[in-house]
Amino acid sequence: MKALSLWQPWASAIAMGAKRIETRSWSTTYRGPLLIHAAQRWDNKTGRIDVCYHEEIWKDVFPAYESSSEKERIWWWMGRTLPVGTLLAVADLVDCKPTDYLTSTDSTLFRSVWNLRHWEREQQLGDYSPGRCGWVLANVHALPEPIPYKGSQGLFNIDDPAIVMKLEALQKERRDV
Repeated sequence: MKALSLWQPWASAIAMGAKRIETRSWSTTYRGPLLIHAAQRWDNKTGRIDVCYHEEIWKDVFPAYESSSEKERIWWWMGRTLPVGTLLAVADLVDCKPTDYLTSTDSTLFRSVWNLRHWEREQQLGDYSPGRCGWVLANVHALPEPIPYKGSQGLFNIDDPAIVMKLEALQKERRDV
């Protein structure tokens, strides 16, 4: 099964259903089941860290979010609450579009088809700079419990037979519901 590592808090934002498009500097032709993996590190070097401090984004995403005017306290709290080095969710990767298209007025129909009601928040949770790609996710389901796993860069395969069996059983449950 294919997986993709993301830094926190972006991985949990996807697992909780608040983020439906993962922006990347590269495109993919892969379509199908995709595991969301929370990497070992936090997103604290990309210049996007300030997004993490905007209370209005996170209060709907994380139910236990505590508001605070002290950025350090928020970062400390979130860093100890959100898991790292784990598989968090399974989703279907259904499309990959250039960010230029996603942010254009031509994509209004596209966004409505994918029910992106919170487009403004979606844009805050991704890097929609020109030349990037948006990986569109559907049917996102958080795993009942995070599964510890060492991730990798790019799309990678989960080869551990015990984990694959557990994930296949979860997928079967999803289809039967």
